[in-house]
Amino acid sequence: MTDQEITTIVSDLLRNRIPDAGFEGAEAISARDSDGDPVIRVIARYQRRPRIKPDPLLNSVHAIREKLLTLGEDRFILLKNDVLEERETDEDFD
Repeated sequence: MTDQEITTIVSDLLRNRIPDAGFEGAEAISARDSDGDPVIRVIARYQRRPRIKPDPLLNSVHAIREKLLTLGEDRFILLKNDVLEERETDEDFD
C-alpha cells in the first residue's frame, strides 16, 4: 500500500474511533526501523486527550494494525500521538 492510501485509511479510522479528541489529521510514512525492517510511522494529531480510561489514543495503534492487516498490509506500525493541549511552549524573551 502507498503512504497516501494508508494515511486515508488511518484518518478515517481515527476520526470515527475517537471523536472526543478533536482529530485534526494523520500522516503515514514508510520507513525502516533500527534493524532495517520496513515499518509505517504514523503521526496522528489531536486537539485534546480524551478523559476516559483506558486512553483510546494509546490503544488506537491496535485498531490501526488490525485494519491494515485485513487489507494485506503487514508492516509494523509506530504511532506517535501529537496532542495540541499537551505541547510545551517556551516563553518569549526579549
